[in-house]
Amino acid sequence: MSDATGSIAAHLILGAREEPFLAATLDSIAPSVAHLIVNDNAPDPSPHARTLSDSVFGREGRIAIDRTPFEGFAAARNACLRVHARCSDARWIAFVDADEVHAPAFGAIARNLDAVPPGVWFLDGYTWHFFQSFEYYTSIERRMALFRFAPSLHWEGAVHERLSGAGGARLALPYVYAHYGHTLAPRRHAEKGRHYSSLGAPGDVLREDQLDDFDVARYFAPEYPRLLRFGGKHPPAALVTLERLRPLLAPSHALTDRIVRAQPAAVAMRNAVRKLNYELRWRGRVLDPRARRLMAG
Repeated sequence: MSDATGSIAAHLILGAREEPFLAATLDSIAPSVAHLIVNDNAPDPSPHARTLSDSVFGREGRIAIDRTPFEGFAAARNACLRVHARCSDARWIAFVDADEVHAPAFGAIARNLDAVPPGVWFLDGYTWHFFQSFEYYTSIERRMALFRFAPSLHWEGAVHERLSGAGGARLALPYVYAHYGHTLAPRRHAEKGRHYSSLGAPGDVLREDQLDDFDVARYFAPEYPRLLRFGGKHPPAALVTLERLRPLLAPSHALTDRIVRAQPAAVAMRNAVRKLNYELRWRGRVLDPRARRLMAG
């Protein structure tokens, strides 16, 4: 049985596409999260049904699945809020995506939530954004990991949704976890760009008739010069999935490695400075005694 305190419910959106990291995502949060609330808007039968039912949440009856059709990301997350209001007494919500895998330190944060100052409503962590490889990432970005539940909460925006109706400060923690969504097949990345564009996101996208045959190196050319070599450890919950996917993704990951290794010295020098800045930014949060207290134990 989970050792979850009952303080956290995780909210998750699932669509029509297969989510190779879903099982790892759920394993990484299961010891620390009391309930999982899912908006599964995939066509019936859902490709996620087996993974959800086989997870710790499914086996222990700690899951609520909403099947509201997709009308944008804010609408999907608002559906989760409605289920939360009806079914959960959790005081905190974990903002979860199916391609993110948490590190063991998430458990310490969950156990220490009673130490969060009353005026703090948001706890932010940092994510490695892995890109077309499990060995390279583009950035370490600050990201909302947890927020307090309140009846006034409401998500806005069809894409890159924003939370409104919450009052209070943010606290960034010296905690980093992994985002693997951009490591999958190049076509999947292009399809995601088309989907976001259809919801109003800016930027150029490939036409549908280009998806079966496009120049991957050219398509990712703006991103390759930003890639930083990963020198840390992947979250333990992700390791089985990573090993299963490596052979399937070997061609595109090998292309990434060849291109990055051939970069000019000036690019490598610039990226070394960027990497140091990212590391200092998230690790430096340990200097805040409030953040340090939440990571203890």
